[in-house]
Amino acid sequence: MSSWRWACLGLWLVAALVYIGNTWSPSSYAFTLKTHYGYQDIEPTLGKARSIRADEWAVVTPLTQATVRNHFERYNKTSLYQEDLRINYGLPIADWGMAFKPTMWLYGLVNPAYAYSFHWFAIFALFITGYAFLFRQFGASNTTAMLLSFGLYFTGFSQFWWNEKGPIIAIFPWVIMPFWLNLRLHWQLIWFYYAAVFWLLTNFYPPVQISLAFVGLVLLVAGKPRLFQPRTLVWVALAAALAAGTAGLYLYDYLSATSATIYPGSRHSMGGGVSDRFMLSWIFPSVNFSWVYNSLIGLNMSEIGTVGMYYYVAVLFFLDYRNIGLLWRDTSKRRMFLVLLAGFMVQFVWMVLPIPSVFGKVLLWDHVEPARMQYASGVLLTIIVLYAANVLGLALSLGRLLALSAFVVAGWWIFKHPLGPKRAEDLFFLFPLIVLYLLARKRKVQSHEALALASLVFGAVLFGRFNPLQSAWPIFNLQPNAVVKYLQEQEKKNDGVLVFPHLHAATANGLGFRSLSHTNAVPPMAFWDQHFADIPAQERNLIFNRYAHVSPDLMPGPRLQQTDGVQVPMDRFLKVAHADVVTRFPEGLPQEGGFDLNKQYPNALVLHGWAGWTSDPDAHGLEIMTRPPTEDVVELTPMVRSDLPLNTQQRISALNGFKVMIPHADASPPQCITLISLDKRTGERKLLNNPAGLPMCQPETP
Repeated sequence: MSSWRWACLGLWLVAALVYIGNTWSPSSYAFTLKTHYGYQDIEPTLGKARSIRADEWAVVTPLTQATVRNHFERYNKTSLYQEDLRINYGLPIADWGMAFKPTMWLYGLVNPAYAYSFHWFAIFALFITGYAFLFRQFGASNTTAMLLSFGLYFTGFSQFWWNEKGPIIAIFPWVIMPFWLNLRLHWQLIWFYYAAVFWLLTNFYPPVQISLAFVGLVLLVAGKPRLFQPRTLVWVALAAALAAGTAGLYLYDYLSATSATIYPGSRHSMGGGVSDRFMLSWIFPSVNFSWVYNSLIGLNMSEIGTVGMYYYVAVLFFLDYRNIGLLWRDTSKRRMFLVLLAGFMVQFVWMVLPIPSVFGKVLLWDHVEPARMQYASGVLLTIIVLYAANVLGLALSLGRLLALSAFVVAGWWIFKHPLGPKRAEDLFFLFPLIVLYLLARKRKVQSHEALALASLVFGAVLFGRFNPLQSAWPIFNLQPNAVVKYLQEQEKKNDGVLVFPHLHAATANGLGFRSLSHTNAVPPMAFWDQHFADIPAQERNLIFNRYAHVSPDLMPGPRLQQTDGVQVPMDRFLKVAHADVVTRFPEGLPQEGGFDLNKQYPNALVLHGWAGWTSDPDAHGLEIMTRPPTEDVVELTPMVRSDLPLNTQQRISALNGFKVMIPHADASPPQCITLISLDKRTGERKLLNNPAGLPMCQPETP
């Protein structure tokens, strides 16, 4: 083994010891601990927990917690729904599928915090080494390959989706890697089969995997045409079919159930929808968002993530175009370049043109939302630019440097400055570019490395702050606080079922609760049919027959909140507390707390707010006065408000939040509302502040 490889291995081992020893992870789970469960002191070691990464902190991580609590069994006995955990998210279930999930092999052997950390470090290591290997096959030096691999890691799509879709994009190079190794065909096929199943079972998400499979096909056609000789191709196709069959067998129940759902089973995509703003971000990586990760174009941060690097445009400005004949005269080089380019253009057309879904069926692209193809196309674009730089060479000159600098400034001024005049992060690229140009201008052999490094520095500074370094210890070794203890009491009082609002997705089950709030990858239709038999079957199917985050709330009836969100009325599963309806209240009450309008239905208003109660939640009461007076029951439920102790120097409890539903005649909401908090233990009453635009009912004397 060369000294370079020994040095790399040593660095990886040191990094692994530090990372796993601290149980670090890229999880944003601290967000839910703070926001929904009142753990104010749990923070990432470095960085910030991101609410936008709910796929991770609200679903994947809680379901991993649930699997651990369930002693790694297949069916979730800790859940109200008793669901099958063989789903699209790869979980450490102790069954035969674990043989194909090597990054999860530490579960059950060590504290799960270390196993969780090992999984994420392994995924990171697989990404960097896998893509570095892939780039080497298309002409990159060891250094350039490593720089480009890190550069690809520090792009928008990779970082904005990393802590949930990281396994999909990281394992991909390892699926096609064996065909570049000097191995006998049968060993290549065994490796390919195992890696493909590993890829599919660690996280099953067809839109990204289908588009990456196409990229893998293009790369093999370009770089290993011998595989497509009829005799060899048959064996490769058989190995691919066996891998797909193995994954299909493992996920058979999940796939069978979801195929009959409205979402995602009935979801089909057509081409188009990737706008020019997204294409701009391929060459101006930060054009659509600010330094603090605020989107400037309306979509959320994850949705605007693309594979954009200044490497692309830097290479185009410094290519030695005098050598263009080297590319076209050499048949093998021309063929490889044209195959890569054709593959990219086919994907590009699908992303930008409104092609009917029927035309995508041949490649299964009717299951690929065009925006989800951006990572796969970014991998191809990186290899195309790398290959061109390797064949044509680079010519550094001051004139080209000035032209590139002017291009970067002009792009920022035209496309970014109008959206955010104070946002000049794009121009930071010029600093490492100029420094590395000065260092490499007399070292022609290092010019490629210089451009890749300049692009990497920019990407690392811009995107590297998105995911935190979060210790996994509190994820799996959390001590109950006042909020969790209160929820445990409520679960016991309601026959072992927790019915509480705003415990997002699967987080409550992850903490061990048998909670109505949950994420059901497979809809439990028998459960919903039982509890909502009064709802017409067609309406019930439309609401519940889908992958869904289930949220109990105060509401007249169940409703579809969004494509993957269902709200259900709490009173179907819990004896909900009632507020006291009054017709008068004394003058001169002290004021503390307030409320806002949360939701307006045709026959009810839902308000949420907080009050200045000083006793335990069991002593919290609320008096309500409306005009015209409401004649129906007013439902009241507590809410966790983690902001209250934070903003009141711990004077007000996180359990002082509330939600209340006020029924009224159809289309005749109250003209005025007054809320008064009542501490049943002390008898103290306090008047709550009304929101602007909603009058307070005035006190009446007897």
